[in-house]
Amino acid sequence: MLIKQNVPTRENLIWMPPGGGVLVGETLETALTREVLEETGLKVLPEKLLWIHEFLETPYHAIEFYFECSIVGGMLKLGSDPELSEDEQALIEVKFVSSDELATLPIFPEFLKNIFDGKNRLPDKIERFVSY
Repeated sequence: MLIKQNVPTRENLIWMPPGGGVLVGETLETALTREVLEETGLKVLPEKLLWIHEFLETPYHAIEFYFECSIVGGMLKLGSDPELSEDEQALIEVKFVSSDELATLPIFPEFLKNIFDGKNRLPDKIERFVSY
């Protein structure tokens, strides 16, 4: 599942998994569940941490955690970012993307395109990636 969105670090629209910031006092799993529900309408259960991605691009520095999840409720629909006004929303479209379609989309971070190309399997241990 990917979301087409407008992000401040790219000139063009990109596709990426749902996500967002962790609130003070919130666990990664709670933040993931909240963000996915806000952005996609789906209730998920985080099962396994798969990847850690460190994003370094001035003036941004983020540590991103990617989990394997199960869908446990809700219906897929484009949500919103409650921190932005209605006319500032960055989310454009949400959908489940086939491995064939991945090759045609601008995916970020780029390591995901290689992982989800239909030839690779989920890792046995946590993998770490860095983008500059």
